[in-house]
Amino acid sequence: MRKRITSACRISAFFVVVSLAISGGCARRKTQALFTKAELVTFDRLAVLGLTPEQEQIFMASYIKAFPGKVITFVERSLLHEIISEQDLLQGRLDEKTRAKVKQVLGVEALFICTYYDATGGAGTKKLRVRVVNSETGAIVGSVITQGRDDFEYHCEAAVQALKKDLMNGGHREYMNR
Repeated sequence: MRKRITSACRISAFFVVVSLAISGGCARRKTQALFTKAELVTFDRLAVLGLTPEQEQIFMASYIKAFPGKVITFVERSLLHEIISEQDLLQGRLDEKTRAKVKQVLGVEALFICTYYDATGGAGTKKLRVRVVNSETGAIVGSVITQGRDDFEYHCEAAVQALKKDLMNGGHREYMNR
């Protein structure tokens, strides 16, 4: 009888520990689309700034998957580097003259300016900040922040889905089929 109680206690303790671990991990995950303007889905020619080449590929794949049927072109990073210096990329600066050049020379309509960095308050916790900038006007047309484990693919999927969800919830469904 005593063995059964001990086994039951161990099993109960195991489930409590697993539940706490899962809920603790989930509590740190957070994605927030701060805003998304309808014009985001009208842009067909895009560029990603601020990520490594591998991260850029993952982000682009996540974005394309989120909008099936829409023809989306991402501009090659080496072409962007010819126009924008690395220092500008790192500091997130894009002055009017540089944006105009990106628009005229490469035809880029929107820039995804991304920052992937360590979040405070937990080992292995990262944040991805994405700002979508209209290359012609400099207006920010979308903004999202994700927080969670150090899994870049998770952050990309979460960010893109949050932008898409914000578009849908904002009554911008008429643009979604473009």
